[in-house]
Amino acid sequence: MSFRKLAGAFMSAMICACLLGINAYADESTESDILTDASGRKIVEATDTSVIYDMGHLMADQISEKNQRYNNRNNPYSSLKAPTQIVYEGGYYFIVDCYHDQVLYSANLKTNIKDWQVMTNDVELPHAIASDGSVYLVTDTENNRILVFERKNGRFQNTQKFENIGVRPHYIKYDAETNSFYVWSSMTGEMYIMRRDEGANTVFLDEVRFIKELMGLYVRSFTISGNQILFPAVGSSSIIIADKNTLEVLKRFPVTPQISGMVQVMPIGSYFYITVSTDANYNQSKATIIRTNDLASLADGIYENIYPKFQSKGIPYYIEYMNNMYYITCPSDKKSVWRFNIVNDAITNVSTVY
Repeated sequence: MSFRKLAGAFMSAMICACLLGINAYADESTESDILTDASGRKIVEATDTSVIYDMGHLMADQISEKNQRYNNRNNPYSSLKAPTQIVYEGGYYFIVDCYHDQVLYSANLKTNIKDWQVMTNDVELPHAIASDGSVYLVTDTENNRILVFERKNGRFQNTQKFENIGVRPHYIKYDAETNSFYVWSSMTGEMYIMRRDEGANTVFLDEVRFIKELMGLYVRSFTISGNQILFPAVGSSSIIIADKNTLEVLKRFPVTPQISGMVQVMPIGSYFYITVSTDANYNQSKATIIRTNDLASLADGIYENIYPKFQSKGIPYYIEYMNNMYYITCPSDKKSVWRFNIVNDAITNVSTVY
């Protein structure tokens, strides 16, 4: 998928790095033994490849009730325009309708798309949504924000927000094991760890975890797999596996230029499924979906092309699992949301949703 502000965002990331002093990882204070970076962020742990910053339980900006005026009207469009994600959270289905600058929801997946309701259109090129069942966090990608929604009086209302979350935050996942939202800044190599206050809906930013080598490289997503996180690093033409808790880089797997424009890497069964948006030159005609049971084989161009099974001409994006099936967005002019099963590593029941 092409993005209107990719070049500008890359420059913003570079400027951000200079202003915040991200490359100056640690300056020792003479008045205490606390380590900080050049911007004053407290460093609580560092490895050769990563840094963890303590953000001091930083509370989200609260939005007053008088400014919570979302009426959740019906979708004004009869079709989707470059949807990036479909998920099932807290009893509702959500579609992130990226190029329509909105997030849609419905209690029934069979609802006609024009009858889905608009959770928000106060976003610019949103990419993802996640929930812990009480609050719903949306990546407002081009505005570098995270918006927090709650279900109030039968409607979704934006009650909190985080400004200045990296550069172009793309992907977000709620991790039940740690009761944390993992929020990824696609251009700065930073993972923002947000948590909800126990017994309340107040959301806090607790940590920022940083992979040094991903600063300034475009990374569209991540996948939590056990105690590790997989990152498809477009800029370095590689898949990086990092420790979940520290983001210390554990392994690197190079890929060929033909598939370097990766979107997501997801382990399913015996395989790693990889959605590819472009090649190294951002050529969308090279979009595909592949799988391999050995990431090391990707450097030699050895993998299985499963894209023909979907009979789609779209740009494959995020894969999600819900209701015992897998769903994938493939933005195109016609068929843009697909679902399928995987049984004993066989792909079955491929069909179009929208």
